[in-house]
Parts: sequence; structure tokens; C-alpha cells
Amino acid sequence: MRRIGSRWDCLCHGLILQPIPNPTLGSAGACPARLHISPANHRTILVIRILLLLLSLSLTPGSAAPVSREDPEQADTSKQTTTTAAGSAVVVTANPLASKAALGVLASGGHAVDALVAAQAVLAVVEPQSSGLGGGGFLLHWDARRQALEVFDGRETAPARSRSDDLLQPSGEPLSYRAATRHPHAIGVPGTVALLWEAHQQLGQRPWSSTLTPAIRLARDGFLPSPRLRRSVALAQRLGASHNHAFQQLYLPGGTPLPAGRLFRNPALARTLEVLAQEGGRAFYQGPLAQRIQRGVNALQSQEPGFKGWTAADLASYSVVRRAPLCRVQMKHRVCTVPPPSSGGLAVLQTLALLDATGSFNDPSNPQSWRHLVLAESWADADRLYWVHDPIDGTIPTQGLLDPAYIRARVQAMQASPERVAQPGLPPGMKRFPFGRPGPGTELGTSHVTIVDGKGNLASYTTTVETVFGSRNLVEGMVMNNQLTDFDWRPVVGGLPVANRRRPGRRPVSSMAPTIVFNGDQPVLALGSPGGKRIPHYISRVLLAALPWAEPPARSVGLPLVSPQGNTLVIERKPPLPWPVDPNELNAPGRELRLQTLGSGIGLVQRIGNRWHGAADPRREGTALALP
Repeated sequence: MRRIGSRWDCLCHGLILQPIPNPTLGSAGACPARLHISPANHRTILVIRILLLLLSLSLTPGSAAPVSREDPEQADTSKQTTTTAAGSAVVVTANPLASKAALGVLASGGHAVDALVAAQAVLAVVEPQSSGLGGGGFLLHWDARRQALEVFDGRETAPARSRSDDLLQPSGEPLSYRAATRHPHAIGVPGTVALLWEAHQQLGQRPWSSTLTPAIRLARDGFLPSPRLRRSVALAQRLGASHNHAFQQLYLPGGTPLPAGRLFRNPALARTLEVLAQEGGRAFYQGPLAQRIQRGVNALQSQEPGFKGWTAADLASYSVVRRAPLCRVQMKHRVCTVPPPSSGGLAVLQTLALLDATGSFNDPSNPQSWRHLVLAESWADADRLYWVHDPIDGTIPTQGLLDPAYIRARVQAMQASPERVAQPGLPPGMKRFPFGRPGPGTELGTSHVTIVDGKGNLASYTTTVETVFGSRNLVEGMVMNNQLTDFDWRPVVGGLPVANRRRPGRRPVSSMAPTIVFNGDQPVLALGSPGGKRIPHYISRVLLAALPWAEPPARSVGLPLVSPQGNTLVIERKPPLPWPVDPNELNAPGRELRLQTLGSGIGLVQRIGNRWHGAADPRREGTALALP
């Protein structure tokens, strides 16, 4: 096992030739501070670091190398204060402008879903790198009057002309990640507008048009871009944005990222929002706006001649799927989340079940609690990445993967060989492994909104365009997603079909995991987070802190994060709150430890006494606001 802070770590970890602080000790590093490097070695090291960065940006999903450190979800280490708020109604979003708009809707008597529509519309304007009208998401909603919980699945779908090899080169090898994310074949039919419209039609109490007014005003009149937005534009430029003239004109005027202190406007997006405000959400899928969206997407054939384009039916036939939530009693609470095609909720429930079965997780100052968390996350990942696919293609053994006997057997295997890289198991009802085993894949670019209104209605909503600015293609002012890179790019592995392979009309597997927790029959906690494949790890750690550790909301959100990635354990560098244990004690023999900033964006609301308390993740620009 390599210890963080060792001389070897200083010399080789990420080619960082400087003292690396021990996360437990704060700024007092364990590395020697004096390292003599000659000018020639400086030049060599610079060349190596550039080559490593270029390699990280061209990884394919099957690659064993680590994902690029330039993650759009990367934590903002300059902002380390958790925003909290408490009252009768609470809003937590990833941006203060979105939180303000949502709270204004609640203050005017709006429902949680009215506020959600306002928040997502504003995020499409001010945080377009993470979510927007050209993306998709999942909503877990609690209806306080009906005492009912429901899932709205607004995940993107593959268009009718999709083929399983759309993201493969003629040689059969996958495209580079950079090339794939900008390819029109990566763009799925968006579901965000359909989800918002359907939820509002069922539950909204304010006029639809009024919920879009704050976003229209910001897009038309302008706003000051946040530091994270400006960083994300610079990252998009490095990933490659020259393929789309509209994107360059809007976000890279004159070839340079957005300047600080200057108002940013998106007139095309304002016009799109105005059409939706006047004509309703169906206008996105049928009618003149839908025709313009289809033409805009199909015009991308000029940059990729092999792109087969969308039909009018691709948009017109899109529908939100209502699904039953996935619930289990874990840690003395009923934990509910979203089912497949998201694998994130299943991973959270399985992680908690594995922890429950170990019986050793109640003390945050005991390294064993953290070690068991890491192992449980690893073993839950192995199952969900193998078994989950779009339910349209048949039964997923969800119940078997959560079966108590299966969980006990997994815990026995997990504890017998903690150094072993986890493999998928064979749950009850399955006699064989029917699928090929895919590579780890990459997911990025997501946001989360959590809202509770004055009547106790709850909305836990995770939304995404995938990579930073999605495909970096603009249509009608909207960032278009690259969600179809969430399918496994190789449809067949080892002579067997991969479960999550691309086919027309299918929804790619996701890691999103909006969650609501109940004590008895009433909700007491709602949360979610961005973070791609790491989302279940973040949610599981927060639930561990909030439930058995009984931490207050700000500490539940701010405590350090861990994320196992194959044979590497990523532990958070510079967490908002100090490590309660020495992170070197969390690892298993043979596993690499890697220090890295982790870009969660947790939005949490929790019932304490007769008030709701909200906490926004300090790792991003999130803001919690409340009504008295």
C-alpha cells in the first residue's frame, strides 16, 4: 500500500513535485519540502505532464487509465463555507440565481414543482455546462396531500436511426472520448422539458409561463457569469469547441472565454424560453420550435458526414416514463430512490445494505467504518455496472441484487478478500451471466435541485447534459447533451452482448440517484448530487453521516468523500471539513491511493423538529434559501 504524503507520493503522484499535505494534519505536509530539480529535468517534467494531460483527454471508456483530472464537477477549493438555511420551505440549487428564482415562486404560493421549473430554467441559463433544456434527468417527488411517492423519468433516448456501433471507428475501436462527446451521434432526444411540463401539468399551482419568467429575463438582459461557469468555458475550449460556430460565438467570442465582470446574454435561449412560456412544453416536441430543433441537429451533418440525423418522430414520440420508486429499509429508515435505467439508486441501496450487514459503520472516528464504506461502494458498483440496462429490454434482477441472503453472501466474500477487485455477483433467479462485461465508462456534467414547499411537498431532481457543456453543440441557444456516450460503446464483449448497449429508443444507464428518506410514513430527508459515476458514493457517504452518525446537515454535506475506482481509491484532497481518521488507514493491500479534489454538488434538506434545514455543498456554487 502506498501512503499519501510519502516521499514516493511526492515524486510520482501526478508528477506533483511539491509537498503534499497529509489530509489529517491540514497544511503540515509529510513530504520533504526540498527537492532539487535541474533545469533540464524541469523541461522533461513539463513535457511529460503535457503528454499525460493529452492522454487523459483522449481516453476511451475501456481504458484502464484514470479519468482526466479536469472534471467539470471539480471542486472549487476557494469556497469552503457550507450555505445553510432553515424554515417552513427550503430551496437548494447549484447556483444562487436559481435558488433565488425558486424561492420567489414558493413565496408567491407556488408548489415545489413550480419552484423546480423555475430553478431548472434558470440553471439552463446560468449553469449551462451542467444541465439545461437540451438534457434530461430524474425527478423523485413526494406528494404530501396524497401521501404518494413517484418517479418522473426524463432520461434522453437514442433516436430511431441509432446503431450500436455509432461511436466506433471503422476499425471497430471506440472513438476517443473527446471526439465522441462532440459527435452528433452522442446527442440523445432531450427529456428535460417534457419532464418539467408533465410534472407541472399534474402538480403545478402557478401559471407555467410565470415559472419561466426569471430565466427569460436573465437570458435576455444578462447576468455576471460565475467563476465556475468561466472555468467551464475554458475547459470546453481545451476539450474542443471549434466544431460548432454557434458555441464559439456565444461562449468564446474572439476565441477567448467569458471575461469576468461583463454581463453575459443568450438571446437565442431567451427566444426559445419565450416560445415555451407561450405555447407550453409540447412545443419543444411538436410544431415550429420542434422543427427548428430538428433542423439544427441535422445541420450537424456538415461536421460529421456519417451522422444519420433525427426524424420528426424522434421528438414527437418522446414521452416521460412514470416509474415506481425503489425503496428499502436501511439503517432504521425507509430509503427511496429512482429505479433503472438509473443504476445510481440501486447502488446506493445496495451500499447501505452491505454496510448494514457488516454491523460496523456507526463511528466516523473509526477507520473500519470508512473501510467498510469503500468496500460496499466497490461491490455495489460491480453489480450495477454489469446488470442494469433500460427496462424496456427485459427484467433487471433488482430485487435479487437487494435480497438479504444475496447481500450476506456478498459481505462474506467482501470481508474474506478486501484486497480483491470486486466482480459482479449472480443474484437469486439468475443462473448465468448473460452479458459481456463493459469497461468503466465516464460520466460528467450534472446538477441537482432539492426543494420542499410549505405544505411538505418534496422534489429531489438530478439533471444533466453529460460532459462539460454536453456535446458543445448549440441549437436554438440550448446546449445539446452528449448523453448517448453513457451507453457502452462496444455492444459486444467476449462474444456476449453488453446490457447497456445502444439501440433505437433506449435510455442509457445513468448514475443519478435523487433520494428521499422516511422515518415511519413521513419524509425526513431529501438529497441528491452530481458527480457522474461517483454519485452513489457521494450519496451513500452523506446518508451514513446523516443517519447513523447523526451529523447536522452542514457536516453531513461537508465531511470528506471517498470514491473507489477499480484498483484505485480516490480520497478527497482539501475537503471542507477535516478527516476524522487518517485516510491512509482506509486502503487495502495492493490498491493505489490517489489524492484528488472531488466535485460533488450535494443538495440536502432535512426535517429537524418542526423545521426544514437545507445545506448546499461548499464544493460548488450551491445556495440554500428558506422561507420563515
